[in-house]
Order: sequence, then C-alpha cells, then structure tokens
Amino acid sequence: MNKIKVWFPYLFFLLLICTIGAAKWMTDEKERQVEQRKQEMAPVLEKIVANGREAYEWPMKKVGMIQDFAEFGKASRFPNLYHSAADYYATPGTEVYAVADGNVFFSGYEAGYGGLVIVKHKREGLYSLYGHVSAKRWLIEKGEQVTRGQLIGYIADANEGYGIGMVPHLHFSIRLGEPEDYPNSGRENWMTGYTTEHPVFHQFLDPNKFIAQSKLYHRKLQDDLQ
Repeated sequence: MNKIKVWFPYLFFLLLICTIGAAKWMTDEKERQVEQRKQEMAPVLEKIVANGREAYEWPMKKVGMIQDFAEFGKASRFPNLYHSAADYYATPGTEVYAVADGNVFFSGYEAGYGGLVIVKHKREGLYSLYGHVSAKRWLIEKGEQVTRGQLIGYIADANEGYGIGMVPHLHFSIRLGEPEDYPNSGRENWMTGYTTEHPVFHQFLDPNKFIAQSKLYHRKLQDDLQ
C-alpha cells in the first residue's frame, strides 16, 4: 500500500503527460486533414474564379467581422460546433446584395435566421446564403434571377429570429454544389449555420478568402489587358 502511495504522483503525472500528448496529436491530425482538404479544393476554386465573368462582390458595402468562418464553439447557443459562415456586423435596415449572378432558390422566414435568402450560382457550381435578413421589411422573391450587386434584402432586427442573438448581423456563407445536393435536416443540411466537423468537409468555402481571391484574379486580368 505504501509503495502505491509513493508511486501514485508519478503515475498521475505520466498519465497527464500522455493525455496532453494524445490531445495534441489529435489536434495536429485534424489540422493536417483540414489543410489537405483545402489543398484538394484549391484547383476547383481556381477554376471557378477563372470562369467567372466578373469578380464576386461583398454582400454589404461595409463589413465588420463578429464571428469568422470555421470558428469553433464561440457561440454559447451552439457549443462544440464549427461556424460554417462569416458573421458581419450591421445595423438593422442595412442593404444586402447578391454577390454574383444567379437564381433565388429560397427566400422567406426560417426560425433560426429570421429572413433567409439563398442564391444558386449554377454557372460556377455553388450557392450563397444570406441569413438574418429581414422578412418583415422586404425580401427578393423566390425564383427571381438576380445580378451581381443587386439588392436582395435588408438586415433584420435582433428580435426577428432566435438565432440572431443580441447583435444584428449578416450570416453569410458560400458552398460548393447546389442546395439540392444536400439533405433537408442534420448539421450538413442545405441551410445549416454550424457543422459538427470543420465546414470544409461539407463543401463550405471561406467566403472572405474566396471573394478576395476572385477580386485579385480579375484585377490582375484587367491589368494584363491594359
């Protein structure tokens, strides 16, 4: 018994080191898998950007980040989940615009979002999602064709949907494929705001980096033509 008491602190310390080491290995392995997935997606995104007639636009004239793409566990209402979008601070009534030409797949009220608009950009093979826009003020109608920079709605007040929280903002995401490619329920559904795995494994793009990539490509293209 005395021997056990003597060795217990050492055994506990050894177990703690092993636990920390295992946790670090798992974190490193997840980061490696995410990076590998990003590298696999890179040629697809380069092709989409190159095939676009114009650069993608920002969904609002000014954006200020509240919660970035792929942040983990930041929102207390969605613990242990990854954010599949970028949240931009905005005052209620701020104009929201389509980031590229497309067709309005969905426009209406959803409890978690308030107003929600989804635009399919079929030519590029992806869709954009605009959450926390106001269903009370005005929304673009479902089925309409929209052009890059066209008004599609206005930022909602915080009380228009339980998922908005206390700060009005735009929840904006871009995803490869079409909404019909994804299920109607579960964390990988076509309008999800959070995922159990890193969102790149569910075909979500980092919207800030994608739009910046698109703008840089078309800026260089214009410079080469001059």
